[in-house]
Amino acid sequence: MATPEGQAEEKAVKLAAEEINAQGGILGYKVEVVVGDTKLDSNTATSEFRRLATVENADVIIGGFSSGVMTAMMETMAETKTLFLSDASSPAHAQKVEQNYEKYKYWFRVSQNNGSTFALDLADMVKFLRDSGYEVKKVYIIRDEHVWTDPVMAALKPLLEEMGVEIVKDVKIPRGYSEYEQLILEAESLNADLIMPILAISGTGDVLAKQWATLKPNLLLAGHDLAPIDPEFYEKTNGMANYEIFLADGGALVTAPPTEKCREFVEAYKAKYGHYPESHQAYGAYDAVYLYKMVVEMAAKNGEKDPFNPDVLVKYLEKFDASNPVKLTRTIAFYPNHDLMWGDDYVRNWISQWQDGKQYIIYPPSVANGELKLPPWIEK
Repeated sequence: MATPEGQAEEKAVKLAAEEINAQGGILGYKVEVVVGDTKLDSNTATSEFRRLATVENADVIIGGFSSGVMTAMMETMAETKTLFLSDASSPAHAQKVEQNYEKYKYWFRVSQNNGSTFALDLADMVKFLRDSGYEVKKVYIIRDEHVWTDPVMAALKPLLEEMGVEIVKDVKIPRGYSEYEQLILEAESLNADLIMPILAISGTGDVLAKQWATLKPNLLLAGHDLAPIDPEFYEKTNGMANYEIFLADGGALVTAPPTEKCREFVEAYKAKYGHYPESHQAYGAYDAVYLYKMVVEMAAKNGEKDPFNPDVLVKYLEKFDASNPVKLTRTIAFYPNHDLMWGDDYVRNWISQWQDGKQYIIYPPSVANGELKLPPWIEK
């Protein structure tokens, strides 16, 4: 809860609960929100999950930002048999559902795609830059020293090799890292065409953007970093985020909402809290509350004896597949392993860029509302 991701989830869930209660609740019951803080620590997280499930008697648990922490919480979820509409991106979570369905079936990924899909998006980013006239032959990677980035790299390396792109260096950094200047200078000395961040846990994307803009190296800053998704990021960097290219995780941007419900949500969020969602986790958390309401009401309508039973609700959530997606703030469907469906017609991490204080989606064309702009100091 000290991170923008956790804060956005809590605010979004409370907003959804407030809206649903104003409409009569769920089957006449008022929705109550109780909060636990993982503190990005596995032991704390499992303890808090158990408290929410057994002491607070939570019917559904929403959230979970860190992949490593998520893995630990899934064990507690299996013990308490609590429906878990989650965040985090490690492919290992969905693999657990595949390998031991009965134990882990209560888990569904709602906020963002499986991390291995980030590799597809990053590869498309490189292709898009090339097609737009910016040649990419060498890439310098800066990534979290964390479990979630390993499958991304495992999938990304062969994709880049296939395109003839060399990874000149792969640097892992810890949470709170701020010495980007030396890395930027090294990337330029190695003739990299772009620095590709793969960051979520570091929490210092603003520092990276500022140092890149200050040094003005002859290379782009283009990759995956959660920080630039924040609508306030431009102001937080004093405008030095200009021209940074990033992935819009979770399939939505305040400036390019993919659905009418998304448009309504971001405005309601701003009206209630005085600012737009500070993290893409807000979309998933908000959708999770409405998803829960939908499946409980579906179960009741179909005459289920206990429409709140998690074993029953799993079956109804599984009905939202490729042939039957549900349109909330994004178009949501699940794979058989309960992973969030990836694709242009579902949830995808859109290739986006900061331009003069505004976020634009620049690829794919089906959702783009802007075009690529190169920094004036780039010589290509």
